Amino acid sequence: MQCSQGLSRVPMVTPAMLRILRWLDEHPAALESAWDVPRSISLEGIADGVGVVRSALFQPMSALEEKDLIHTRQAHVLGSGRRKRKVCHITKNGRKVLAEYAEDAPEPRAKTSQNMNGQVPEYTYIHGRRGEAESIRLAFEQNRPIHLRGMPGIGKSTLARSVVQNLANEGVTINWVQLDAYCDVKEAMHRMGIEAPQILDVEGYASLLEQQEVLLVFVNVHSISSRHKASFSNLFQSLEHRKVPFMLIGRDRDTFSIEAEYVELGPLEQEYAVELLDSELGETRNSIVDTLGGHPLAILLYDASTPLPETNQDVRTYVEQVVLGEASSEVHDAMAPFLVLPFPVPASRMPRPDNVPLLDDHTLLRWGAKDSSMEMQHLIRNVCKSSLEDSEVDALHVSAIEHWGKQDDALASILELHHRIQRGETDVSGHLSLRANQLMSTYSGAFATLLDEALVIENKNLELVELAAQHALNRAEVDIAKHYIEGFDASKLVNIRLQIAQFEGRKDAIEALLPLLERVENKDQKLRMQLSILSRSIDDLSPNSNQEEFNRINRLIDQVHLPDNEHERQLILTTVVVMRHALALEQGDYGAANFLLEQLKGIATTSDPLILYLATKTELKASDSQSTHSALVLRNAELVANQIQQPLYKTSLLLLLCEQLTETQLHRAQLIHEQIDIHSIEAMGTPSARRLVAKWWEQKAMFDQESRVLALREAILRYRSVGCPNRARSLSKRLHNV
Repeated sequence: MQCSQGLSRVPMVTPAMLRILRWLDEHPAALESAWDVPRSISLEGIADGVGVVRSALFQPMSALEEKDLIHTRQAHVLGSGRRKRKVCHITKNGRKVLAEYAEDAPEPRAKTSQNMNGQVPEYTYIHGRRGEAESIRLAFEQNRPIHLRGMPGIGKSTLARSVVQNLANEGVTINWVQLDAYCDVKEAMHRMGIEAPQILDVEGYASLLEQQEVLLVFVNVHSISSRHKASFSNLFQSLEHRKVPFMLIGRDRDTFSIEAEYVELGPLEQEYAVELLDSELGETRNSIVDTLGGHPLAILLYDASTPLPETNQDVRTYVEQVVLGEASSEVHDAMAPFLVLPFPVPASRMPRPDNVPLLDDHTLLRWGAKDSSMEMQHLIRNVCKSSLEDSEVDALHVSAIEHWGKQDDALASILELHHRIQRGETDVSGHLSLRANQLMSTYSGAFATLLDEALVIENKNLELVELAAQHALNRAEVDIAKHYIEGFDASKLVNIRLQIAQFEGRKDAIEALLPLLERVENKDQKLRMQLSILSRSIDDLSPNSNQEEFNRINRLIDQVHLPDNEHERQLILTTVVVMRHALALEQGDYGAANFLLEQLKGIATTSDPLILYLATKTELKASDSQSTHSALVLRNAELVANQIQQPLYKTSLLLLLCEQLTETQLHRAQLIHEQIDIHSIEAMGTPSARRLVAKWWEQKAMFDQESRVLALREAILRYRSVGCPNRARSLSKRLHNV
């Protein structure tokens, strides 16, 4: 910023002082009496915000405090341990002076925050980079994908954040995500703040965003794991095809099979790089910039108390020999847990959160959106970790396992498992199996990555292979499941092979595999497989199913052998009766269905949710839509569905109601469909829940013409993934007609 004539007025306010005032002005006055305050008003946060080394704040802030334009105090900075830190507030006089110098001050940014969604980092004043910013802006206006790349710490995110701020000011919605190896497309959309049901067909996310004024920003695309790279590539290609603007930020020039505008970010030009340093250094700033090669992070790491290399050298060498070489043992000890951290976490969850301010003071940390999480600067982490012996890295993993193992939540489980796998533990499959129910649905992408990494160590572990293949099938990633089971005998993993055959709709393969069930020696395993096949087969029935299909299911039911244990026997017997009841309803044999219902009533109370559900389902199926009694049946079914507590029964009834109403009362059917909490059903992760989600998508295709193709594609993929190829084929015909 150039000093204008207005800056000569009294009191004298320099551009640096104005940037500080503007930064503080965007924080509410209520913070002045708060004990807990954001990092953005600490010295470190202000330095980040105005884009200078912390030492460059001392002179302008002293002048501001002398003029009563700011005041400082000690307070607790959120997410930075228990220690109090120095924080700053703008005074009334400061706000008044800022208003007087409005034409010279940077534009405020807070007013556009409603257009920023996801993991958007704090805004930082940017020095230089006008040419690169213009290239990005031009590519956006031409609807071309943007790939911004450069080495760690070169300022990629800072530049992108500055550009999107201007776009947000103009009404463009920004969705920003910080990627890591444990993030899949679904998780990325969630982190971006894009509200949508989980979509297995990732191209569907692009169709949701089509025709919207948005820009999607994907940071750290180089960290995408090989497990999820194909799906991200499909997403990026679909976004490009549908002209949805997006920006990829990373180190590598990976094309992801898209035609992008590549913007290479190199060192800062000297005239702008010197602005990062304290103006009190005078001409010395030029030699510092020359020696550090114009690398922004290296310049921000500069400390006058440490020696400056005599000649220009590689930035990694500078970090290793000067920044880290001159750091105290206390700093090195505080850094240790961060060197093996795979992704940002809240500061309060680190082993020694009180060390966070120390590392922050040395500019060694990189903070996420709203300072809710942090990690070590990637350049620092990479340099420091590369100098460690294998035994030292192993010790860090052991310490991390102990720390995260004491915490009982999904995030801690992912981190503990990560460190076990990185250590090369050979018994990790047991730990993964124990956490499967906790992680398979809520952190599906992270669990998929963990399984993939574990298989590098234990690729012959049958239990682990089955778990990984099953999880891939749950995610409709059939090619990955097939890859996992390659090389195993055909008699192994029969259940997985059956599901793959059903996914692909290969009846000959299904018939060839069914006899292998008889060879399964473990009775419990055999019974689970039989019941699983039966459930899928019954849910795959449709009005077009022929008698042979009903006969085949009846034969499979007859082959079920009840267990000897009386309690288990009763449970399986109830399950078999429920299956026969469902089969009778699909055949339109309501007499048989009522007979079976009476049998169940004999062994349960009339208030049993199962009895209530089946009785209502029978009434709905048997009802004639043309009869006068039909309206009463529908009202009763809706009442029961809203009263019943069991979520699967409730959802099943609501979907059946939608199906009954679509031809005569489409609007009412849509209102009922909107009542369904599909996120909760999806989170259950069971096969029956997943089949209900497929039916939910099938029904959704009846209401919204704009997303009909998306809904049909998703329903088809989901029916295939849950072993319902007949329903998938039927919907494929509908999709073709559409």
